[in-house]
Amino acid sequence: MDDEQLLTFITVYELNNYSRTADHLNLTQPAVTARIQKLEIELGCKLFYREGKKILLTQEGKALLPFARKILSYINEARQTIDLLKTPTITIGLSPAISVSLVLDALTLLRKSEEQSFDMLEAADSVEVSKMVESGLVDIGLVRDVIPFPNLESQKIFHEKLFFIVGKGHPLAAKSEIKKEDLMNQTMICYRRESALWQKIDEKLVGVKDLKRIEVGGFEMLLSMVKNNWGFCIVPELILSKNIKNDFYIIPFPDFEDLTYNITGVYKKDFPKFEKLLLLLQSFESTLKELQNHLNV
Repeated sequence: MDDEQLLTFITVYELNNYSRTADHLNLTQPAVTARIQKLEIELGCKLFYREGKKILLTQEGKALLPFARKILSYINEARQTIDLLKTPTITIGLSPAISVSLVLDALTLLRKSEEQSFDMLEAADSVEVSKMVESGLVDIGLVRDVIPFPNLESQKIFHEKLFFIVGKGHPLAAKSEIKKEDLMNQTMICYRRESALWQKIDEKLVGVKDLKRIEVGGFEMLLSMVKNNWGFCIVPELILSKNIKNDFYIIPFPDFEDLTYNITGVYKKDFPKFEKLLLLLQSFESTLKELQNHLNV
């Protein structure tokens, strides 16, 4: 008994005709008859009988039918599961402040040319991402600037800037350019002030009088508060998405023009999926450049 015999048995029952079954399964009618006869021999019983022009199930055929359907269903499910296991999976470690929509855009672009599946893990910072790559927890990590790990290779894919953003109803929204004195008595929305990124931002703002800060637990909350005019924020470019201009104003802040970062892909030396990683990095590079062009319009 095999899946072809069971499929033929079910199709004969559903179409009630050997000739239509042959056409449906792209077989000859003798091949359909042979499959049914072989199944009947294996089971030691007749599965069909004729009543006029109708082909009806015997008592044994009625007993077999639900089992045949279950068996075919299990076989198809098993094949799909095996196919999924054959599909290459890339596990990606992400530094904070990288927009989920950007990641999805890059992966969508990649899947147009290369069938792959992906797992993603977000880490607290670039150091943790690099440790995840070194330990084998992820295949590739996206980090801001290279963390020196002797067993890791790196490839720069994007040069990132910091942007000053405010909600459209914020008092600073009318400014054509931001100066440090404009921030006096203002509120800055922050995330993870202990991280190297935010420490550099704070260093740049030394001397601003009465600058208040609200620290939040994630970038989704940060953007929501800025959008609702709770304060301003200075954010990495890759936290932004293409629809950023619908909710925020991006205002030039010359004091921060020299504070930039390299977004880099890090991975183990001699990694077996190296060609897949290169395709992934190329997709990210194309997506990030497209975002940059959109923001600069």
